[in-house]
Amino acid sequence: MITNFEKITAELNEIELSILPLIIDYFSFYSKNKPIKEPEFVRIFNEKNLGVKLNGVRLRKLVNYIRANGIVPLIATSKGYYISYDKKEIEAQIKSLYQRASSIKNCANGLSNFLKEDLIVSQSNQIKLNI
Repeated sequence: MITNFEKITAELNEIELSILPLIIDYFSFYSKNKPIKEPEFVRIFNEKNLGVKLNGVRLRKLVNYIRANGIVPLIATSKGYYISYDKKEIEAQIKSLYQRASSIKNCANGLSNFLKEDLIVSQSNQIKLNI
């Protein structure tokens, strides 16, 4: 669970885990040349009326679970999701994930600057830096 996003990043529940094989099966129909974007995946899945309604956040949680547990090599690009066993595509996905993690870390480091002693916030909520 992630701070400030507890509700949407809650651990997968039993129902979500039970549909995991179906989610993976759906992804198997897509390839680099025919990926599927999140909104379309959610729409198609929900139209099947399987008693479980997905949304984008929970789909991303399922995608994270699939990747983190090494279940299938699920690739995500700006064009959509697909499964690939191509070594170069998997390497590119790993590189992308590390780059995104680095970007998030840089954001956290930047925000940490606001906790340093040399930053003074005046009573009028204007920020003044001691430079």
